[in-house]
Amino acid sequence: MTLDEIKKIVNGEGNVDSKQKIRKIKTDSRTIKKGDLFIALKGKNYDGNIFIDEALKKGAIACISTEFHHNCIKVNDTKEALYKLSNFIRNKYDIPLIAITGSNGKTTTKELIYHIMSVKYNVLKNDKSENNIYGVSNTLFKLNKDYDLIVMELGSNHIGEISELSNMCNPTTSVITNIGSSHLEYFKTKKNIFKEKYSIVDGMKDINLIVNGDDKYLKKLKCYKCGLNLYNDLIAYNIYESFEFISFCIYLDKEYKITFNNPGRHFINDILLAIKVCLNYNIDIKDIKNKINDFKLSDKRMNIIESNSNYIINDCYNSSYESICAGIDTLKNINENKILIIGDILELGKYSKKIHKKINKKINELNNYKVYTVGDFSKYINGINFKNSEELIEYLKQEKINNSYIYIKGSRRMYLEKVAEYIIKES
Repeated sequence: MTLDEIKKIVNGEGNVDSKQKIRKIKTDSRTIKKGDLFIALKGKNYDGNIFIDEALKKGAIACISTEFHHNCIKVNDTKEALYKLSNFIRNKYDIPLIAITGSNGKTTTKELIYHIMSVKYNVLKNDKSENNIYGVSNTLFKLNKDYDLIVMELGSNHIGEISELSNMCNPTTSVITNIGSSHLEYFKTKKNIFKEKYSIVDGMKDINLIVNGDDKYLKKLKCYKCGLNLYNDLIAYNIYESFEFISFCIYLDKEYKITFNNPGRHFINDILLAIKVCLNYNIDIKDIKNKINDFKLSDKRMNIIESNSNYIINDCYNSSYESICAGIDTLKNINENKILIIGDILELGKYSKKIHKKINKKINELNNYKVYTVGDFSKYINGINFKNSEELIEYLKQEKINNSYIYIKGSRRMYLEKVAEYIIKES
């Protein structure tokens, strides 16, 4: 694109060399290279304008800003400019975009779809959990004619974000994994969470929606449903669970056995969603089976580390009530010593005490266990409570942990990965 085209897209003004073509669009001045366009994002707690000089020195040919500067396109709102440019680039390339949202399982479902689709297509995806307007925009800015397909995770912690992202991405296929309690502090009710997640269809020309049909809210929708219950369109049955893997059968033209080399019954719905999406895009079921079999979960998501006599289940990337319960379920058939290290679930607002106390009921389904908790809200879980990860590590220095299954789960800001690293090192 030329700077003149960009000025028209963002409805900007300013003196820039209109015929110059840009190399890439960047929002981080640290990554600027010669020929890039820098967007100086401005929000409540940050002001990208202070990095304009740095971006220009590094070789940016122009900047988009809310202020007049040398070599700048001035706009009223840089976030709106980001949105307009992202949507323009997305629609410049007439390729399918698969959008995934939900309270839990978004990243796993996205990574699984990407992993399977890569057998046949050159696929663009957003990295890790970069699923807000900035992460999604930066992903779309990487789009070029070499890609066949886009797989995009869309996240939200306030009402209206999913609709905005959907209208920016214009999905061809949308997926909703489930409706859980994440971010209840902002959404107030699960009904509001459902409305937010369902707004993923707002930017679709033709609604092609695939959902977890076992979910209380999603099963009411008129669309394609996957799940364990018999009223679903794609059904998992003959389920086998162990600490090493899960397997189940599905029926298409005939019966197929699916093996997923990670523990956790809760992954079955994510796998079914990925299977259906990939079938819709003409991936052969044999390729789907093979790619599911060799799939590895993302870092800190149910990663099992065997360290001497212990098994550490590092599941501390993030947390919710539903994901904690699912993780605890993987330990139910284990008779050896179990240690649960649980940190606060954040962003629950007035529901924090109630939801943390509910975890006790799930823990009581286990036998032969100890519980250590970290944070202000997890003190409502029965166990020994610590203010932070460092305090727990100091306590563990006095404890000898042998022959145990150690499950570690908490919200990102609890930094339980430090505890996982310590236990792995000392085991």
